[in-house]
Amino acid sequence: MSDDVRALAFDATDQKNDNTEEKVDPVTAESLFEALDGPSPRLTVVEIPGERWSGKTSLLSQLTRDAAARGWRTAAGHATTTLSAVPYGIFVDALDDLLVRFDTDALAGPARHHIDRLAGIFPALTAAAPPLPDTPSDRYHALRAVHALLEALAAERPLLITLDDAHRADDASLDLLSHLLGHPPAGRIVLAVAHRPRQGDGMLRSLLAEAAAHGRLRRTPTEPLSEEQALSLLPDDLSRVHCETLLAAAGGNPGLLRAFAALRAVPDHCGSAAFPLPIEVLTDCLRDFRGLTPAGWLAARSAAVLGEPFDVAALGRVSQLEGAALRAALDELLHEDLVHGTALARGLRFRNPLLRAAAYQSAGSGWLQGAHERATALLAPRDSASVPLARHLEHSAVEGDAAGAGVLLTAAAERLWQDPVQAAAWTRTAMDLDTDSGRTPRARLLLGRALALTGRLREGLAALTTSAPGTSVPDTSAAAHRCRARIWRLLGDNRAALAELEAASRLPGAREARAHARLLGERLAHALETGEGPAADRAVAEPPLGELPAAERGRLLALLAATSVRTGAIDRAREYADRAAPLLDTLPDGVAVRHLDGLYWLAATESALGRAEAAALHFGRSLRIAEARRLTGVVPQLAMAMARLQLEAGDLAGAVRHAACAETNAAAVDSPYLLGLALELKSEVASAAVPGPRTPASTPAPSPTQAEPGLAALSKRELEIAVLVSGGRTNQQIARALELSHKTVETHLGRIFRKLDVSSRAEVAAVVGRSERRRQAPHPTAARPAAHQEKPRHYKASVPGLTYEHRSLQPQVAW
Repeated sequence: MSDDVRALAFDATDQKNDNTEEKVDPVTAESLFEALDGPSPRLTVVEIPGERWSGKTSLLSQLTRDAAARGWRTAAGHATTTLSAVPYGIFVDALDDLLVRFDTDALAGPARHHIDRLAGIFPALTAAAPPLPDTPSDRYHALRAVHALLEALAAERPLLITLDDAHRADDASLDLLSHLLGHPPAGRIVLAVAHRPRQGDGMLRSLLAEAAAHGRLRRTPTEPLSEEQALSLLPDDLSRVHCETLLAAAGGNPGLLRAFAALRAVPDHCGSAAFPLPIEVLTDCLRDFRGLTPAGWLAARSAAVLGEPFDVAALGRVSQLEGAALRAALDELLHEDLVHGTALARGLRFRNPLLRAAAYQSAGSGWLQGAHERATALLAPRDSASVPLARHLEHSAVEGDAAGAGVLLTAAAERLWQDPVQAAAWTRTAMDLDTDSGRTPRARLLLGRALALTGRLREGLAALTTSAPGTSVPDTSAAAHRCRARIWRLLGDNRAALAELEAASRLPGAREARAHARLLGERLAHALETGEGPAADRAVAEPPLGELPAAERGRLLALLAATSVRTGAIDRAREYADRAAPLLDTLPDGVAVRHLDGLYWLAATESALGRAEAAALHFGRSLRIAEARRLTGVVPQLAMAMARLQLEAGDLAGAVRHAACAETNAAAVDSPYLLGLALELKSEVASAAVPGPRTPASTPAPSPTQAEPGLAALSKRELEIAVLVSGGRTNQQIARALELSHKTVETHLGRIFRKLDVSSRAEVAAVVGRSERRRQAPHPTAARPAAHQEKPRHYKASVPGLTYEHRSLQPQVAW
C-alpha cells in the first residue's frame, strides 16, 4: 500500500471506529457519583475521550477533587514516553505514591504471598521483599497480585484511579486492564481512563467497547467551550470579533484556544512555519513529539519545512529518507496523530498549525538552511507559484540572485494584505539579494506599505523616501504619496499629510479618471479626519465611477456618503451609503482587507444615520479582518471606533474591551499621537463606568503645558512603559506590546521608580494620571493639533490614517 493511501486509510479506519462504537449515554461527575452511591458493579470504567488539549486532564482532576470530597481514596497515573518502557507503567505511576503510605499488612491471609509479586512491579514495595524476575510464567501471577492489591485498597473506602493519556499505555498495562475487566475486584472501584481516540493500536478501544457491552462503562466526553467560557480564558484586550475568530479556529478546544490567545492570532496552515511560539506553547507542543525515533523527528521537521498539503515524494527529498525508512517514519507521524491525510490523493497536513510551528522551531538553523535549499531545488524546476517558493528562497538564496529577488518581491506583493510581517521580511531579503531589482520604487513602496500595516510607521516613511530623479513611475509615485499621507496622519502631522496629497496632484497623469478618483478619495478622507483641505467645507460632486473596480467604487461612495453627512446633505448620504453597502458587503475578506477604510466610513455614516446595527456589523467585520491578519497599524483606530459606538449604545463591557484592545495595539505602533488617542478613550470609558457628578467644563484647570514634573525626566521608552503600567498592564504584557524582553521591561521600570521617586506601580499610575488630567483639562491658551479643534462631545476613531469625528449617532448632527 502506498504511503498516501495508508494515510487516508488510517483516517477512514478512525472514522469507522467512531461510528461503530457502543452507544453509551454521557454522564457528568455529579451524576456519576450519584449512580455509584447506589447498587453498582464492583468495577466501573469512566471513559473520557478527546483530542489533544481538549480538557481531558481537567476532567480527571475534577473527578479526583469530587471523589476526595466524598471521602474516596484517589490515585492518579499518566502514561508518558518514559513509562511506556516500564511494565504496568501507568498503574505504577498511579499507585506507587499511594503504596508508600499503605500498610502492606492489609494484604492478610491468602493474599499475603502476593507481596513478592508486587515488589517486582512497584518500587515502593521493594523493601517488603526482593523483586522476582519477570518471566512469562510470572505474568499471570502479577495480574492476580495487582487484583488483590486493588481489593485491599478498596476494602475500607471506595477507590478512584485516574489514567491519563492511556493511549500511550504499555502492553502490560493493557493486559492488566483486560484482566480487571474480566475478573472485577471486590469493592467499589472506578477506573477513569482518558485517551485520544485516534491514537494507540486499537487494543484500548477494544477493551473499552468490551466494558460497554458488559455495562461497566460510563462515558464523559470533553465538551467544546461555550462562548462565555472562551471569553474567560482570553485576554481582555482582544476584540469580541477576534475572540470569536479564535474560538472558531480552536473548535472549542481549550488548549488550542489558550495557545492562540498567547499568539493573539491563528497561524496560517499554509503560512510561514517560523511563526514564533511562546516558550510555554512550544513546550506543550513538543511533548507530542517525544515518542518519535530520530527518523521520525527528521520526517516531522522536513514536513514543517514543506508547505501544506505536502506529499510523500517531497518529504523524502527534503528529509533524505528513502524506501522503508521513509515509510516507517511516516507511520510514526500518523500513529502519533501529528499528521493526517487530506481529501487530495497525495496530500498530508499537520493536525494543527501549532504542531507544524513547533517541529520547525525545534530544528537547528544549519539543518534548516539545507532543508530549504533542497526544497528550492525541488520546486524551482516545476515553475511553482511564487509564495511557496519564496518560503524557501528566504532561507536559501545567495547574494546576487536576481531571479530569487524577483520571486520574493512577487510573493511579498501577493501576501502584503494577508501577512504584512512576512511581506516586509521577503522584501528586505530581496533588497539584500539584488540591489538593482530589489531597490526599485515599487520595491520601496511595497516595503513602506508592509511596515506601515505592521505599525512601524517611521520605518515605513523611511522606505518611502522619494527615488532619484527619473526613476519614478507616476502610478508608483502617486501611491507612495498617498501612503505617506496616511502615515503622517497617524503620526498626528496633518500639514505634512496635506503636502503629500498636493504633491500627488501635480504628478503627470493625475487628472486621468482612475488616478483622479483615487486622489479624490484620499482628499475626502483627509478632510473628514482633520477638517482641512479643499474638500473640508463644501459638497463634492460625484466623479465618473465606471472605470473603477467594484471595490474602489464602494470605497469612494462610502467616503462621499460620510462627506455628505458632514456638509448636511443627509438624503444624499443615505443614497451613497445604500449604493456603497452592496458593493463592499459582497467582497471576500481577501479583497475587503484592501479597502477597510471604505468599510469604516460606511459604518461611520450608518452610525450617524441612526443605523447602529449595520454600523456595528461593518465595524466588526473590519476589526475581525485586521486582527486576523495582524494589521497592527490598523487595529487601534477600528477598535476605538467600535468602543465609541458601544459607549454611545450603553454597552459598557464592550466599550471597555475594545478600548483595551485599542490601547494594547496602539502601544505597539510607533505613534505617541495614536497612543494618546487610545488613552484618552480609555479615560472616557472609565469615567462612564463611575457614577456621580462630572466636573463642569467651565471649571478652571491647570494648563496642560504644566506636565507632571517627574515625567519630564523619563525617556520616550520609559514614558511608554509608565503609561502602560498606569493602564494595569503586567510586565509580560508590556514586553509583548513593545516587543521587548521581560528583563528589559524590568530594567526600565527600575529607572522609572528612581526618576519618579516612587516605590510601587500604583504610585506610577497616580503620577501618570495627574499628568493626563492636566493635559486633557480645557484651557483657553492651550495649543492643540488641528484634529482636536472641534467643539465638546465630538469623538474620534479611525482606520489606516483616518480619523472620523462626529458627536452622536443621530442623523441631524454636524461633523
